[in-house]
Amino acid sequence: MTGTRALRVLLCAAVLGLLLAIGLIVEAVGGLVATTVYAACALAVLVVAVARGRRLLAPPALPPGRTCQCCTTSQHDPVKVI
Repeated sequence: MTGTRALRVLLCAAVLGLLLAIGLIVEAVGGLVATTVYAACALAVLVVAVARGRRLLAPPALPPGRTCQCCTTSQHDPVKVI
């Protein structure tokens, strides 16, 4: 898990660096208004990407009736008295 986490962190750092570099280019070419529009668009894309990433990486929900993952029975199965 540590290797994948490190790759995720490196990917996020690379994407943020790329967005910053593009933002500096937009600022040099377009001025303050273009930079503000670019920053708003980039922030919106980042918010959507983070939300989608968290949804994709979240553990799957347990099926109805299952209270744990340690056994194959559910709370609705009949009980055998020995």
